[in-house]
Parts: sequence; C-alpha cells; structure tokens
Amino acid sequence: MYIVYIAAAIITIIGLKFLSPFLIYLILSLFLTLLIYPFISFLEKRNIPLIAGYVISALLVVLGFGIMFMVINSSLREFLQNASFYQEKFLGLIGKVNGFLKNYDLKIDSDMLSGGEIIVLAKMFLAKAGNVLKGFLIVFIGVSFMIFEAGNFNKKLSLITANKKMFETFFKNTQKYFLIKTFTSLLTGFLVTLMLLYFKVPYAWLLGILAFIFNFIPVVGSIVAAIPGVLIAFVTYDVSVFIYVSIGYLIINNVVSNVIEPKLMGEGLGLSPAVVFFSLLLWGWVFGIVGTFLAVPLTMTLKLALMSYEKTKWLGILLSK
Repeated sequence: MYIVYIAAAIITIIGLKFLSPFLIYLILSLFLTLLIYPFISFLEKRNIPLIAGYVISALLVVLGFGIMFMVINSSLREFLQNASFYQEKFLGLIGKVNGFLKNYDLKIDSDMLSGGEIIVLAKMFLAKAGNVLKGFLIVFIGVSFMIFEAGNFNKKLSLITANKKMFETFFKNTQKYFLIKTFTSLLTGFLVTLMLLYFKVPYAWLLGILAFIFNFIPVVGSIVAAIPGVLIAFVTYDVSVFIYVSIGYLIINNVVSNVIEPKLMGEGLGLSPAVVFFSLLLWGWVFGIVGTFLAVPLTMTLKLALMSYEKTKWLGILLSK
C-alpha cells in the first residue's frame, strides 16, 4: 500500500513540474487574492461597494508593482553602465585577498567570483522585462475573476466538504501568513534602504526592494538579499563600511525574522522548521523561483490535503511541529 502512495506522490510531483508554466499563474493569482481580499472586505464593511473596493485595491497593487519595476529597471541599467568599474574593483580586492591567502597555500578562484554572473542576471531581467509585465497582467486578470467569485466560495465549500471549519482555518492562517510576511518584508526593505542611504551605498533603493522581495523566501531569503549590498559596499568603500553594512544587515534580519515576525505570527503555521527548509527545495524545483516564494503556503495546502483523509492523516502530522 505504501508503495502505491509513494508512486502516486512521484507521479503527482512530476505532473506539477510538467504543468508548472500554467500552474504558476493560477497559484500566484490565488495567493494574491488571499492577500487582497481582506482589504476589500474591510472596505465593504464600511459600505464601500465591491467594485469600488476592487478598483482601489487594484490601483494600489498596480502603483506598488509599477514603482518597484521602474526602480529595478532604472537601477539595473545604471548598474550595467558602471559594471566594468565594479568588476575591476572586485577583481582587485580578490587579488589582495589571494596575496594574503598565498601564505597559507590557499587561493580564491577569481573567475568564479568576478561578478559576471550578477551582470548576466541583470541583462536577463532587462531583456525579459516585457515577459515580466505580461505575466503580471495575466495574474492581475486572474485575481480579478477570483475576487468577484469569492462571494460564492462558502456555498461551494459547503457542497464539497463536511469539514468546512478546517478549510476556513486554512484560509485564515494563509491570509495571516501573507499579511504578516508582507508587513515584515516591507519593514525589512525600509530599514535596509535607510541603512544603505546612511552609509551612502549605491543603489540603496534597488537593494531595499531586493530585501523586501527576498524576505518572502523562508530560511535563506534574507541572507541572499544581503549579499549584493555587502559586496557593493565592499568594492565602493573601505573595510570599515563593509563591516558596518554587514552588521546592519545582520541586526535588521535577526530583529525582524527572529523577534518581530514570530511575535506577530503567534502560534505560527504548524509546520516543522525542517519541513519548511526541505519544502523550499521541493517547490523551488517544481515551480522555479516562484516556488521558493510560495513554499510555506504550498506546504500548508499539502498538509491540509493530507489531514483531510484518515489514511494520510499521519503524513500531515509528520509535517507539523
């Protein structure tokens, strides 16, 4: 029997991987709807019609994404214009470090750490900017349909399941996760931007947006977001600024992720930390970068599905804390 379950799981994962180009838009639309709908409900309770609440929400979302896109686009273009300067400075620093490490028969491969990969990624983003906007438009249309269908969701839920409370708890926890994660990510991006502006590190606004975006990725996101800022500070100024910026990132990420976020989450989402880490690898492989951002809510969905059936309930318990 267990072999059948394992085979079914493997086939399902491969199927999700095969359908990922389509499912990415569906999943993003669903979770963005869960994030926006509480605000629309808040407006409805204050006698603002659904269509008016939707228009206000849509304008705020478009304005937010539009500002981020313009900052990223203009900053990356400026970065590419100065790429040779940063690459030369970085290679010079690697040379000095290698001179020190030579005494210990050690060496850093300058080809691997030349910064060329960052330049390639920047060029790829600018080349595919049109695809990014097209994807955003598809998700935006999907969210629009889902918001106007949300009113009938409870009726449909009553027809398909007897355990309506479990689904309501799931949606409540998912909304809570996204709202809190959005707040803490905004706070992280804001504090990082202020810190970098204080030390006059170039591209502070771009690096702040990266801190906001990557904070949605559990476990490793805030670490990855800190690397570009630390490196730019390292090649632009002296070692003291590099140390101050590194400490700044460390303090901000630790205070937000380990103090503020757990306090706001309360009892949390009921997922084991080890499960969160390995789910990051799984969903990242299935859905690419989008899967890493949505690893937690996707794993919560999987846990709910497993807990809904007596035969698979034990697997849901294994995913819990």
